[in-house]
Amino acid sequence: MRRNDGRAGFASLEFALMLPALLVMFVGVAEALLYMRTWYRLDRTSMEIANIASQYETITSSDVSQLFSAANTIASPIPANSATGNASARARTMIGVVSNTGTGNTLSWTCSRGDATLTANVAGRTTLPNGLVVPSGQTLVVVEVINGTRPWQILVKLATITQFLRINVPDPGPIRTYALVRPRTGTLSTLTGGCPA
Repeated sequence: MRRNDGRAGFASLEFALMLPALLVMFVGVAEALLYMRTWYRLDRTSMEIANIASQYETITSSDVSQLFSAANTIASPIPANSATGNASARARTMIGVVSNTGTGNTLSWTCSRGDATLTANVAGRTTLPNGLVVPSGQTLVVVEVINGTRPWQILVKLATITQFLRINVPDPGPIRTYALVRPRTGTLSTLTGGCPA
């Protein structure tokens, strides 16, 4: 027996009204998981490369080139240093050493590979996070890995396409990770052969 009280079809209407919100929520969760996976892999990459570099007694241009290759291998399938492709394929790895010869932090050397438009916040600078000052006579290996991936792009595109969803999502910028490690045997304050091409 069919109800005739004017409520026929409300379930379909309610579902149709809720579907865009459910889709946005589903896509948002998927995007957040992808962002966290990318950040974790790049964080692991920066730590591993800093750890490997800290084990050298002296470091050469060839060693730095091998570290850049190792960064791509560790981060795979996410690029760690690439200057081509879309935003998520563009990446940059910077490796350097900050030392203190008694006058405060000084940049001993720094090399980078990848997209130069991705500016570094830690590597290649004398000012370290949280105001860290390298103890006098010591050095720190600094590795920063940056990937052009920007989270929430799917939601922004979805909002643009559908026009009825007004989502104001700020751009958090690319994913950045860094690691600071004290060299184990040598100071690594000089790079033999300069930065690799």
